[in-house]
Amino acid sequence: MTSDAKLNPLSMDHFYKVFAFTVTPAFSLTGLYPPSMKKYCRTITLIAASLFAIAIFSPATINAQHFSGFDARRMGDNLTLTYSIEGEQVGQMFSVTPYYSADDGATWQQLRTTWGNVGPSVTGGSGRTLVWDVLEDTGGLNGDILFRLSAEPSEVQNPAEESGDFLFELQSLHRLSESQVEAVLNVTNNGEQRDLKIFNRMVSVTGFNGRRYEAQWGRVGDVTGPQRYHAPQKTMRTGESVTAVFRFDRIPGDLDRVMRLDLGVELLTITFGVDLETGHMQFRDLPVTPAPAEDPSRLTASGFEATLTAFVDIEPEYIEDNTPPALTITSPAPGDFTDNLLRINEGILLVEGVAEDESGISMVTVNGHDASAGPDGTFAYNLNVSAGYNEVVVRAIDTRFNSIEKRLDVYYDAPSGEERVSGFEELEKVITSGRPPRYFAFIVGVEEYPDPWILPLYKPIYDARKLADVLTEHYLFDEENVILMENPTRADMIDELDRFTRRITEDDNLLIFFAGHGYFDMDTELGYWLPNDATGQSTANWMANSQIRDYIGAIKSNHTLLISDACFAGGIFQVRGAFPDTPSNVDRFYTSPSRKAMTSGNLTEVPDESIFLRYLVQRLEENTRSFILAEELFSSFKTIVTSQTSTIPRYGDIKGTGDQGGDFVFIRRER
Repeated sequence: MTSDAKLNPLSMDHFYKVFAFTVTPAFSLTGLYPPSMKKYCRTITLIAASLFAIAIFSPATINAQHFSGFDARRMGDNLTLTYSIEGEQVGQMFSVTPYYSADDGATWQQLRTTWGNVGPSVTGGSGRTLVWDVLEDTGGLNGDILFRLSAEPSEVQNPAEESGDFLFELQSLHRLSESQVEAVLNVTNNGEQRDLKIFNRMVSVTGFNGRRYEAQWGRVGDVTGPQRYHAPQKTMRTGESVTAVFRFDRIPGDLDRVMRLDLGVELLTITFGVDLETGHMQFRDLPVTPAPAEDPSRLTASGFEATLTAFVDIEPEYIEDNTPPALTITSPAPGDFTDNLLRINEGILLVEGVAEDESGISMVTVNGHDASAGPDGTFAYNLNVSAGYNEVVVRAIDTRFNSIEKRLDVYYDAPSGEERVSGFEELEKVITSGRPPRYFAFIVGVEEYPDPWILPLYKPIYDARKLADVLTEHYLFDEENVILMENPTRADMIDELDRFTRRITEDDNLLIFFAGHGYFDMDTELGYWLPNDATGQSTANWMANSQIRDYIGAIKSNHTLLISDACFAGGIFQVRGAFPDTPSNVDRFYTSPSRKAMTSGNLTEVPDESIFLRYLVQRLEENTRSFILAEELFSSFKTIVTSQTSTIPRYGDIKGTGDQGGDFVFIRRER
C-alpha cells in the first residue's frame, strides 16, 4: 500500500505535492429497483474517466495524509463512492465532505443526502464507503460530473482495547530503522492490583499480504524482555499507568500499513494461589509512520482532496432484472486445468475475464478484492496465492444486486524454503482429526406481539426459516442441532439458552440468530430484544443485550457467532472493520476461540423486509468456498446493504466473553 510518489525530505522545493492516480475502468451503470419493489426508479450511466488525489502538507511531514483509490459505482438506486485515507498518524480522525460539479469545477454543490463514511469522525484506512441518493439531491443529472472529496484533520482518538479491568491505548506504530518497527501503548489498570504479563511472541503485526511478524523485544513499564520468548511481567497498582513498547525485526522497507496488530496478555492475582485471566486484543488497519508521534493529540497535516470525473445519466425508468450476470474467465484458460485443478509455480496468479449484464456491471471481485471491471465488463487482477492449495473465487454483481460466483482450484508448487502447506489444508486436518466439530444454531423469529402497543411484523419467521434451511442444507449444521423458535416468550428463550450451556463443549460451535423487534435506550445505552410476551409499558419481559452477552460468555463453545437484525448495544460490542478475503492462515482462526457478532445496524426500527437478512442468506447460498470466515461473509454483502439502507451493518467482538482472536468458520457440505 505504497503511494506512487515518494517524498524526498532533503529536496522539498514546494509547499505541496500532487499525487496522480489513474482509473482505467469506466462504468456504464444502468438498471432499476429490484422487481420486488415494483416502482419507478432511476437509470444511472457513469463513466469514470480519471482520478487525481492532491495532498497538501507541511515540509516537516514526510508521509503526507492523502486519499487513494477514489472510485464510483452504481449500486441499486444509489451512487456509491469508495476511497481510502493513507499516511495518517495512528488515531487521526477526519471530517470528510463530498461535492459535485456539473460545470467542470466552476461551481460546486455539496452532496447532501449521504450516509456511510462521511462527515466528522471518519477514521483513516482502506475501503471507506459513502452512498449518495442522486435524485433526492438533484432531481436528475446528465453529463460530465466532477466529484470532489475534501478532508480536514479533526480530533485524535487513539484506538483502545480492554482486557479485564486493563485499558490498552495504542499511541504509535512507527519505524525505528529500515527493517525495524516499534509499537507503543499506554496501559492503565482500572481495577484491583494485578500483575500484567505479556509474552513477546504473543504480540504481532500482520501485513496485508498475510505475512506475520512477532515481537522480538518488549518492555512493560520498567520490566524488559529482550528476546522473543521472554514475557515482561509488571505488578500494577489500582489506577497506575505504564508504557508498553514492542519491537518487530526484519520488516520490509516498503511496509507502510499493517492489517492488524495482535496482543495477547495474561492478568494475574497472586495471593495464596494464582488467579489467571487471559485476554486477546486486536487493532486493525494501522499506518506505520516514519517516526513516533511526539504528541498524540496534535493535528499532523493540513486538509487534502481527491477528485473524480464521471459521466452520469439519471432518469426515471422501469425495468425488471432478476437475472445474474454472465461471467466468463479467460485466464487461466480452461485448458490449463487437469481434473479441475490448476498447478502453478509462481506465487501470483493473473485472473482475467469478462462479466456482462443488461443492467450493467457494478463490480467484479477476486477473493473479495476489487478487480476493476471496465465499461465493457472486462476485468483483470493479480492475486497473491499461498503455497499449496488455494480456492480462487471470482464474483460478479450487476447494478440490480444480482450476482454470480465461480471457483477455481489452484495448487501453488512453491520453491523449497517456502511454507508448503496452506491454511486450507491445515484447517482440513484440524476438523477431520478426532471427533468432528458439531455446529449448533439457536434461531429465533418473533413477529406476533399480543400487546397492542407493539406492532406486529410479517417477515421474521420467514427469515428465520430461510436461515435454518440454508445452514442445514449447505453447511455442517445437522437438523437435530438446529433449534428454531417461532414467537417464543422470554422464558422460552432463557430455557433454551440454559440447555445450550449444558450441551455445548469447547469443541463445538454455536450460531445465535434473532429477528424481531428491538429497542435501544439512548439515555442508558442499553439494548433489548423483544420476545413474544414483551409489553410496551414494562421491560420485565424484554431480553437485555447484556443478558445475551452473559450467556455467550457462559457457553463453552470454540466459536460463537451472534447474528441480529435487531439492536445490539454498542457498549458491549467492539466494532471492527471487516476484511474481504480469507487469510492464508485460516486454520489459526479456527483453533483460536472467538465470540463475534454481526448486526444490521438497526437500533429501534426493524423493517418488515430485512435487506440485511436477504443478502446474508443469499451469500450463504451462493458461496462456493469449502470454508468461509464470518468476517469474509459479512464483508461480501456489507456494501450492498449499506447502499440500500440508511444503516451501516456492523461486525466485531462481543466484549468480556472470551474472544481470543479467532473467527467462526462456515464449513460447506460436500456437493
